[in-house]
Amino acid sequence: MKDVKRLAEIYLDCFHGMKDRKKVQLWFKCNLKAYPRMQYFVAELDSIVGYILWVEKGGFRKEAVWELEQIGVLSSYRGKGIGTKLIIESLKKIRKYLKRRKARLKLVEVTTGTSNRAQKLYKKTLGAKPCCIIKDFFRGDEVVLIARF
Repeated sequence: MKDVKRLAEIYLDCFHGMKDRKKVQLWFKCNLKAYPRMQYFVAELDSIVGYILWVEKGGFRKEAVWELEQIGVLSSYRGKGIGTKLIIESLKKIRKYLKRRKARLKLVEVTTGTSNRAQKLYKKTLGAKPCCIIKDFFRGDEVVLIARF
């Protein structure tokens, strides 16, 4: 429960979609119950300072498609490589999980605002390339990026 509260704090620092702390905590609790389809990984220093959420798409296939659903790092810790490390290290764990399941990672999908600087992070860490733009999604236009493996 303590971790859910901390994750909610990070969410509220990073995102503007939900503003109600109780709804944010409920969203995290629901996602945590969806393991292994949804998998969280955290970055810890003295406490949790960031998290990443991966979601498997389309069932438990031999050629797996995963979405980087959300990544958040507290504003006071940004620019220190934590997001990069979260992506790289958590993706290694996803691949190990898939190997145990006798599956392989086919591609990663990620969406973000067309003006979001995070695109650079996804291109650098995943080799993701823009695929399309979805008009008027969430807060505005969103770009879909795909990384193929």
